[in-house]
Amino acid sequence: MIGKATLGSYAKGLIEYCYYDKHVSAKMRQNLDEQDVRGELVYIQNLGIKMHADGKLDLNYLINQFNSNHMQNTNLKKFIWHQSFSFAPGERPGNETIAEISTEFAKEFGFEQNQMLVFKHEDSANSHFHIVANRINYNGKNTSKHFHNYARTGEFCRRMEQRLELIQAPEMRINKRQGLENILSDNQHLKLKSSVDQLLNTAASIDELKAKLLTQGYKTYVGRGIAFYHMQKNIKIKGSDLGRSYSLASIEKRLAQNIGIEVKEQLQQVQKRQKKQGLGI
Repeated sequence: MIGKATLGSYAKGLIEYCYYDKHVSAKMRQNLDEQDVRGELVYIQNLGIKMHADGKLDLNYLINQFNSNHMQNTNLKKFIWHQSFSFAPGERPGNETIAEISTEFAKEFGFEQNQMLVFKHEDSANSHFHIVANRINYNGKNTSKHFHNYARTGEFCRRMEQRLELIQAPEMRINKRQGLENILSDNQHLKLKSSVDQLLNTAASIDELKAKLLTQGYKTYVGRGIAFYHMQKNIKIKGSDLGRSYSLASIEKRLAQNIGIEVKEQLQQVQKRQKKQGLGI
C-alpha cells in the first residue's frame, strides 16, 4: 500500500469528493443519478447515517455532524484528517480487509473514539480508499497524532502488508527536501540497489545491464528516466527512488566510466606485451 495524509478545515468538500464522481461538483445535486456515485461507504465510526429515498447517502447529515463536533474546539482550524491508501496495481482487497486496515489506523493515529468515514474507490487502475476523520473527539480534545506523518504512514503500510499478506507497494521513503535524501529502509529497495551496484561493476552498456537484471527477475524500462519492475512481486521502482546515483544520467555515467577503465586496462596489456617483445622476452 501507499498512504498519503493531509489536514483540512472543510468537511463538505472532502466528503462530497469521496462519495460523488470527482467531476460532479458543478452539477445540481438533485439531478444526480446512480452513475454519479463512485464512493462506496465501507466503514463508519461514531456517526449516524440517513438515506435519501433514491438510496443515496444524505451527505449533509454526515457533514453537519462533523461541523457540530468542531464547535467544541474551534481553536483547531484544520480539524479534518484526510488519509488515503492505494493498493498495488491489480490488487483489490475486500471491504472486510479495508475495514480492518481502517480500524488499525484509527488505533495507531488517535482516532479510535472519533468520527470517521471510509470510502472505497475502484475507478482507477489502483484500488484505493479514503478515510475522513475528525481530529476532535466528543470531549473537544484533539487526539490525532500528526507528527512525522510521512514516515509513520510508510511504516504502517509495511506492517499491514505483512499482516494481511498484501502485495508490497514501493516504499514511501525517499523524501527529498533541501537537497537531502532519507536513508533507504525498505528491504526490496535495498536489494535492488545492491544488485544494480554489483552489476554496474561489470556491465558496459544499458542493454547489458538490462539483460543481467532480467536474470534476477527485474525488467528494466528506459525512457526519459529508468525504472525497474520486479516481475514476481509486481513492484515497480524508479531509479531516482533509490537515490541520485541511480537516475538514468548517473547510471549512464557510471557505465561510461566502466568502458574507460576497460579501454585503459586493454591499453596497459598492449603496452606490457610490446615491452616484453622489445626486450626479447
